Amino acid sequence: MSEAMRILHFAPKDCLPVNTGAKLRNYYFARELAAKAQVTYLSFTENSPAKPCADADNLEPFAPLESFCERVITLPQTSHYTIGNMVRGLVGRFPLTVLNYTTEAMAKQLEALLEENNFDVVHVESLLLAAYLPIIRAAKNQPLVVCDWHNIDSEVMQRYSQHAPSIARKLYARLTARKLLKLEQEFLEKFDGHFVVSERDRAKLLKISPNSQVFTADNGVDTAFYADEALNKAYASRFNQRSPVQSANQENPVSFSSADALLAPRKRVLFVGSMDYHANVDAVVRFAEDIWPTLTGRFPQLLFTVVGRKPAAAIRALEKLPNLEVTGTVDDVRPFYSEAFVAVVPLRIGGGSRLKILEAMAAGVPVISTRLGAEGLELKDRENFLLAETSADFCKALVELSEETLRQNLIHTARSLVRERYDWAAIGKILFNSYEFLMTGATASTPSLGKVLAEALEVKA
Repeated sequence: MSEAMRILHFAPKDCLPVNTGAKLRNYYFARELAAKAQVTYLSFTENSPAKPCADADNLEPFAPLESFCERVITLPQTSHYTIGNMVRGLVGRFPLTVLNYTTEAMAKQLEALLEENNFDVVHVESLLLAAYLPIIRAAKNQPLVVCDWHNIDSEVMQRYSQHAPSIARKLYARLTARKLLKLEQEFLEKFDGHFVVSERDRAKLLKISPNSQVFTADNGVDTAFYADEALNKAYASRFNQRSPVQSANQENPVSFSSADALLAPRKRVLFVGSMDYHANVDAVVRFAEDIWPTLTGRFPQLLFTVVGRKPAAAIRALEKLPNLEVTGTVDDVRPFYSEAFVAVVPLRIGGGSRLKILEAMAAGVPVISTRLGAEGLELKDRENFLLAETSADFCKALVELSEETLRQNLIHTARSLVRERYDWAAIGKILFNSYEFLMTGATASTPSLGKVLAEALEVKA
């Protein structure tokens, strides 16, 4: 293309502070696209103005969007979980999750942007913004319109309904799940293309709408940000001392000769995630109450550390348990990875794929996860991570990790995997090449698709 592609990146929330998986995906998509195109970022915001979440010396990748986007426009979110929206979510066409991001102010701003600019692509982050599609379709130059699915929302809501804390919430969640499924079925054919985080999600969407254009753009990780040198620097900055990070290639790695020899500095059993997100709350409460007592009884040296923003009351209540700490928001999670013996992902509800697993692997921390926790990622049990479902499984996996050969093999293979497949730069190439592919008028079922996406990853198709 002779001129730089013009892209409108339309998201439910601003990217900064980068403290959720969704914000990470949105941030890196915007950054990678801006390397090749002119990007305008439009979103709601809870911050005024939006800023990075920490000292730039610690979080060097997270520059303000204005540093790489042509233009950044944010509007305050004023309609979040109002009584009116809750009622309309019950009786109207759109579920509450969509109504929370549907406002007249945003509709007017979007309409004005499309009138002022000839965008080649409008990239919509999730069906939460589905109500604005008629405005986008009315744009005079008829841009390509694509939707990015962070997960399949109807599936997430259905899973939540099975574990909701009250009958009222169960019923509301089930109704919302049905509305979301109907919305997904309707809008799959209304966008020109879709991006999902895993081959599993792609298969599910194609089962609903076989003729839709669906591409896989995995969740990713900034591998350089979690390299040993960067971890050492972050640890020293926080604690003003030498980092305990031990590279898999280091001559004298930390050695654990037996299950009873799990000593500091690698003493943390780490969970990282937004602690106001229901799936994470459910996972941590279940782990702390059902699994942790067995583990701490067997390994009293270990400390269960829950790192993440806005801990719910149920999470704060866990601090009374022995050897358990809740940090709340932290400026930089890397020092905690530096002290982590293992990262646990005991999820039993949720969807999409887990950036927390990719981050831990990039940081050289072994992962123990449930099957659902590792869902959507191309991982193999005992090769890239350890699979566990029950308290006995987690205890057994922890004992196995005290064997240094297995531990170092897991670290090495996991780090190699994220560098080769899950680095954001490679995923950004897939995204951009897919735009160009769609603009040719080809279909996702044509033989050339595999070649196009393989070229994005710089491998042979």
